Amino acid sequence: MNEPARPSVRRAWALTYPLLIAGLTQIVVNVVDTAMLARLSTGALSAFALAAPVYLVALIVVRGWATAVQVQVAQRHGAGRPDEVAGTVRVGLVLSVGAGAAVGALLYGTAAPVLALLGAPDELIGPGAAYLRVMAFAVPFAAVSFTLQGACAGIGATRISMYAALLVNVVNLPLGLLLIFRAGLGVTGAALATLAATAVGAGCAALYSRSRLPRYGGTAGTAVGVTRKLWRIGWPEMSTSGIGYLNEALLAGFAARIGTHDLAAYRIVDNLILVIFTFLGSASAAVMILAGQELGRDDVEGAAAWHRTGLRLMLIMVAVPSALALAFGRPLISLVTDDPQVIDRAWAATPLALLSLAPFVVALSHAALLRAAGDTRAVMFASVTSDYLLLIPLGWLLGVHAGLGLPGIYLAWIAFGLLYAALLQLRHRRRFAGAAGGSGRSPAPTAPASSSADG
Repeated sequence: MNEPARPSVRRAWALTYPLLIAGLTQIVVNVVDTAMLARLSTGALSAFALAAPVYLVALIVVRGWATAVQVQVAQRHGAGRPDEVAGTVRVGLVLSVGAGAAVGALLYGTAAPVLALLGAPDELIGPGAAYLRVMAFAVPFAAVSFTLQGACAGIGATRISMYAALLVNVVNLPLGLLLIFRAGLGVTGAALATLAATAVGAGCAALYSRSRLPRYGGTAGTAVGVTRKLWRIGWPEMSTSGIGYLNEALLAGFAARIGTHDLAAYRIVDNLILVIFTFLGSASAAVMILAGQELGRDDVEGAAAWHRTGLRLMLIMVAVPSALALAFGRPLISLVTDDPQVIDRAWAATPLALLSLAPFVVALSHAALLRAAGDTRAVMFASVTSDYLLLIPLGWLLGVHAGLGLPGIYLAWIAFGLLYAALLQLRHRRRFAGAAGGSGRSPAPTAPASSSADG
């Protein structure tokens, strides 16, 4: 059995920084596409702004399975059961690729109707649908990449995420410039470049995982049994991600109803906030891995200690980039677009957008520990409840109906974050009562965490 590491910010950071670099590098793909299409035309940027969240919705299944694989691998790696690690990866990869192919086919066939349903103007549906039809072919490649990266992260090998993301950018940037401008393909060219880059990233993950993950020996249980374990963790995660991405698409639709300039500004601010959120998300993922390994050893107090350490790390990781964004945000926005109306509207919404991140420090620290225990249903409940009690109704009411524009949408995000954090805090206290202090091994409040994850 692997010896546990003493919780410290430094140790958490060692797993966090590759995930952070990977997340930021993946965002660069969207930022680069945003910048290139903004230079092409405001219409091209608006079409991309509306279509990109729809593609993210299509990734919900593969992302959900990848999270389930990561949780199960972390627990089994912590428990010292390599053959079960290999069996989990094998089944998870087959299922995620199959689901990715099915989702890609659905995305290809429904691209234009979905954009019309979101309220896209007629002039944006054509280029937006062309983007989505190309990206439909990227979904199975993304499934391979996400699942293998999640499996490697579960054993603590997070650098593959960094390597794959860097390689994706190396391919996407020059190919995007060539296809968007030189070939004159516009939004479709951006999609083709991203498709090629995603395929290369999947190949990188496959090669890396061969030397890092244990080989399957055929003694880890039946595929049906492994599938059930992954499903219990994966379906709430898929639901959470799917509804979240759907809501992002709805909010983009709200911005489109406000105006084309507002939609373009929303896309720019959304990228800025996504960068900072990636700092938080990377720390949360690292805590989930480390806590999951402790729970695999049935050491609930060790997992709780990683939770407390992660909270300290997340406070640092949201404060520093937010301060930099306030200091340099407007010049950065001006680098993306030279449209003064877009610049003014994006900058006006930035302070509230940054403030909306504060509640997520608490929320994501609790979510990390709950996910590590396999309790993804609690995270789903908190997210969906906050979505439809506050985020979507307030986003429409304040942003569109009351005429507050983008600031109204980000006021809705603040309300969402506060409720989301409060609900996860309640669940955390109930599930891990008694693990907040003390030392040594202690039983979970209802059942051992590994048993909870296994069902």
